[in-house]
Amino acid sequence: IIKNHQNISIVNEHPSSRKINRSATMSEGNHGNAESDSPWLDRIVTPLNACSLETFLPVSYYYRPVAEGSGGNEGNKGEKHKHRNVPLVIGCYQLNEPSFSSREELKIGESDDGSDEENGDLGPNAKKSSRSGELRLFMIPHPAESLPSPLQSRENAPCQPSIFGDPSHVLEMESGVLDGKWRRRFDPKHPTSPLFASACASGRIHIHSLCHSSKSNLWSLSHAGSSKALSSDGGSALCLALAWNDSSCAEVDNTLNEYSGDQIVSSYSNGTVALHQVESIKSDFNDRKVGILETHRWNAHTMFGCPSEVWTCSFLRGDENVVMSGADDCSLKVWDIRRTLRPTHEIGDAEFEAGVTAISCHPYLSHIFAVGSYDEKVRIFDHRKIDEPLWKVSVGGGVWRIKW
Repeated sequence: IIKNHQNISIVNEHPSSRKINRSATMSEGNHGNAESDSPWLDRIVTPLNACSLETFLPVSYYYRPVAEGSGGNEGNKGEKHKHRNVPLVIGCYQLNEPSFSSREELKIGESDDGSDEENGDLGPNAKKSSRSGELRLFMIPHPAESLPSPLQSRENAPCQPSIFGDPSHVLEMESGVLDGKWRRRFDPKHPTSPLFASACASGRIHIHSLCHSSKSNLWSLSHAGSSKALSSDGGSALCLALAWNDSSCAEVDNTLNEYSGDQIVSSYSNGTVALHQVESIKSDFNDRKVGILETHRWNAHTMFGCPSEVWTCSFLRGDENVVMSGADDCSLKVWDIRRTLRPTHEIGDAEFEAGVTAISCHPYLSHIFAVGSYDEKVRIFDHRKIDEPLWKVSVGGGVWRIKW
């Protein structure tokens, strides 16, 4: 749970967790006092605003320290247990306001990147605004490690709750991180290091791979590739959201061989949506490199004749040619990426009373997806009958992220 963009908590539904009243507030590893009536197992405060939080499968699914049939050695017998942690990445963002060493005031017409569009230079004492960002990697103990053995009752079992601990790696980014997603498609027969894509305020997409050092036994994020800076017509647009076309997983539906290749859809503050092809250049587990090539971009959302911020985007599970986007213009649009002159479907302010901020496809059911909005409602849609939601509920506040 992310609250107020900085306070992040882990909640445990295990029955025996009710006996454990553990809540810690941490800032750079400093633990606070336990709160006896708190439902949280652990809580941290990030130095910068937390905009996204993404978990992945336990690393034992794809990390094989000892090859099968190799015999291994005594020192590696505990490796599988040791690597049952869950990677969790928090993407952080902070806008650093311009400061002045004199009494000069910020002039009207200055853009948020520090340039003045109408009134010329701000003077030698003015400092440009900047956007700071970082990725914070945590390795969370797998929930299965907290379950009792068959000989123990659930009520009397010693529960070892999931906690954040110290970050395994803090990676300073070239700009604020507004969204992030793990590439969830993988082939268990040929495991490779997972990839994490970040949407940055600079307008660029950065991809990092999860790496492990056998010497230090530490996990880290290693840079694997980046998209090019936006062209001049793209201006200083922020990359607000992204998603992989990873709805099909070899472990789930065996369609990996029919898969057309890695793609990322991204959305921007200037009303555009873009497609990127991601190609593997080098696939060593601890030294993976990829190339990111933008293949298509189109104007997707406007409001009162001006570009509207596109807060969210996603591929549709079950059809990789379908992309969905939601924006500040109170609309959800569905696109066929082969023909993007106009959307195939559009749901506007007749349904949404505020900006559309989150789209999340069901992990197993094709054509089913959830949509969140600042109108404080979550809606469930079926792409095959999209004119009205299957279900909607008020959640008592504007929705920013949805996870199944």
